[in-house]
Amino acid sequence: MKNLVLTLFVAAGLAACNREEKPVGQPKPAAPVAPQPPAAAKINSADLMQAVFGDAYKAADKKALATLVVDGSEMPHVMTSVANTQLPDGRVVLIVNGAVAADDGSNMASHADSGVLNVYLLQREGDHWVVRQRQQSVAALGSEGFIGSVKWVTLAPGKPGFIVSNGGVWQGYAITHADIFELGANVRSLGGFNEASTNEGACGPAVDECWKVDGDIRFAAEMQQSGYNDIVVNFADKRYTVTEEKNGDFVEHIKSNTKASARYHFNGKEYDLVSGANPVPDI
Repeated sequence: MKNLVLTLFVAAGLAACNREEKPVGQPKPAAPVAPQPPAAAKINSADLMQAVFGDAYKAADKKALATLVVDGSEMPHVMTSVANTQLPDGRVVLIVNGAVAADDGSNMASHADSGVLNVYLLQREGDHWVVRQRQQSVAALGSEGFIGSVKWVTLAPGKPGFIVSNGGVWQGYAITHADIFELGANVRSLGGFNEASTNEGACGPAVDECWKVDGDIRFAAEMQQSGYNDIVVNFADKRYTVTEEKNGDFVEHIKSNTKASARYHFNGKEYDLVSGANPVPDI
């Protein structure tokens, strides 16, 4: 029995020695990676401003002084960077705010003065930026010489754009308007709508109704025959009154707290309200 076991063990060992070990396959060499343009998040806005305005841009102050034509008149404006993003083709869009300025370059915008929207397209060449397109004095938006905040959007596949949320506060009443722009061969305005408003700053026991209405903007997934996606805005609408306690504190009394939705469709020129309702009060 011991001899049989030993014989089997030796035979198994010989068989293992005679088996050919298959060589481990070598990994295929990685395909060469095409050079990619710098990510927008890593782009230094100061470099872009320097490319646009040259020596007129003062990096320490993060602003430049430039002459803009507004309503047919040339006026000096303080130019400051608002936002930038990178397009799929590698170009970078820079949005710059213009605020009316004194001759010495100081900002002299009043509460009633709008900001001026300016859009520049740049492209990287070697170690520097080249300005491909300048579109100045595109629109007057906002108050206190500031156009507002910028949200980058896709109006439809292959149609980049942006929305500027702009407005102001007047004696406790605040409003935000959403202005829509397309980044095509030129910057084109596609209209807009009220995005939010409130009278919280003026709300008191003597006010019949106080309100706070906020809109959340999104684009519908399906593209329409117009070639543009619809815009859907979901609103949170709070209406209330306040009373004053003996200690001087105000107490809210909710009258209603509702949700509403509005759908905007591009009609070939601008976005129109086609269903639902926009509950944002004007001020």
